[in-house]
Amino acid sequence: MEYSVSFTAGALMREEAAQIISAVQGGTPLEEVDPDVLDINSRRGRNRKTMEIVKRLQSADRSVWDDFSSLSDAEQHVLLYYCCLKTYRLLFDFHMDVVLPKWKSFDRSLRPHDARRFLEQRADRHPEIDQWGDSTWEKIRQVMLKMLREAGFLRDGALQAPQVPRPFWERFVKVGDIWYLEAAFLKERDRSAVLDAVQT
Repeated sequence: MEYSVSFTAGALMREEAAQIISAVQGGTPLEEVDPDVLDINSRRGRNRKTMEIVKRLQSADRSVWDDFSSLSDAEQHVLLYYCCLKTYRLLFDFHMDVVLPKWKSFDRSLRPHDARRFLEQRADRHPEIDQWGDSTWEKIRQVMLKMLREAGFLRDGALQAPQVPRPFWERFVKVGDIWYLEAAFLKERDRSAVLDAVQT
């Protein structure tokens, strides 16, 4: 599966996602949301961001994001990061093969060179990487780290667990994506508590 770099349209785009979800809750089908709901001057920018946000939301079960407006900012960011991991294989591989192993090994440092090394290592299996120019490489590294910062996983170059209440995580278990609990740095006892809460 070829790596897409379309996620560089923007990081988590929380405010734009909220506007699109609001339109959906107003009765507009997700795939028919008008880009003009976004408060962006450039028509091209509105179209591109709308297309990417719709793609991200489509990758997740609606039950995961249907209550978006009632969530805290921190919960919204963690949820949108999940949608991005579900949508873009490049982000998923970076998180699961670089970010999560660092966390598990108590190596809390995550820097741009970690992202560059990841891309270099993946170039053998993904020849499209070699076709990207320097500006694309730089943009990818910037956006991947920015997403982690916005989602609460990275602060001042150090990995950290996002601070959201335990019941929030139940939505991912209910749709069968238990993997996200570990990916989001939940301790084993907390993951078990979430599973128990869903099963009871």
